[in-house]
Amino acid sequence: MLAKVVVVVSKDRTFQSAHELLEKKLVEQLARRDDVVVIVAPHLYDLTLEGPGSELLRAIPGDMIVLAWLYPRAVYWLLDAHRVRGRLGATSSLPAEDLDEAASDSAQALPDRTIWCFDLRRYGQPEPLVEEIDTILASAHRRWEVEAALGADGRVRRIEEKPSARWYPVIDYGRCNHCLECLNFCLFGVFSLQENRQLSVEEPDACRPGCPACSRICPQGAIMFPQHDDPAIAGDPKASRSAWKLDLSQLFSGQSPAELAAAERARALAEQQGAGEADTAAERQTERPDDARADRDELDQLVDRLDDLPLD
Repeated sequence: MLAKVVVVVSKDRTFQSAHELLEKKLVEQLARRDDVVVIVAPHLYDLTLEGPGSELLRAIPGDMIVLAWLYPRAVYWLLDAHRVRGRLGATSSLPAEDLDEAASDSAQALPDRTIWCFDLRRYGQPEPLVEEIDTILASAHRRWEVEAALGADGRVRRIEEKPSARWYPVIDYGRCNHCLECLNFCLFGVFSLQENRQLSVEEPDACRPGCPACSRICPQGAIMFPQHDDPAIAGDPKASRSAWKLDLSQLFSGQSPAELAAAERARALAEQQGAGEADTAAERQTERPDDARADRDELDQLVDRLDDLPLD
């Protein structure tokens, strides 16, 4: 059996036609090769830890190339959060000079393999990216018999999973110094400490959608929200490094990062409490159907009387 390298194509969650076309062309060109197995996956950020997509990715036995609509740094630590680990390889999307010195400082021991991550937003056509993949494959001296491990049938394996859009923090353990600022700041129980005193995202779906407050107060720039509009929060290594050195109050209308984070946290908490009050009101309405029906009957009678009034 021919040994191969796995290429993961992570689909965009926005379903833009240009993005879909690029994904399709990439899969078609890579599927012609004898030295790769292509895995077409949903948006990596939306996969759950115990879902079939993450389980398949964890089954990949060797080096892997990941193509996603995210910053490579975010992809690497997102995979780490899903227990898919290895050394981070340099690419045009993440040159060697932009690799964190401690990029491989995972919370767990790393297997002897490399993960190359490419940002699909940098490419309009598949050919330049395929050429870069050719270069990686030419320099990679090791191959693995991946078909048996993945249960692959043919050269393309599609993950048939339709996850919902998610929002949660991703920790860069190469930067995190476990100061616990995020754990103490978050009101929603997202973070926790493991037995070894390692910070972890224990309840990712408890995070309030759109709230990046913990990222703003992190003194090391170690917390990412890969779908955020701000590159420094989404995982751009250059932007996040420069953010440490700037007075960010100049960028946020006079608000310091801590003040902005507190405001975002307060807004998220208010939205959560508002949703709870709405649910309570709905429960009360359900508990009193007769009263609600009586109120509707009275209103209907009032409207009927108004309709009967002469307009002349």
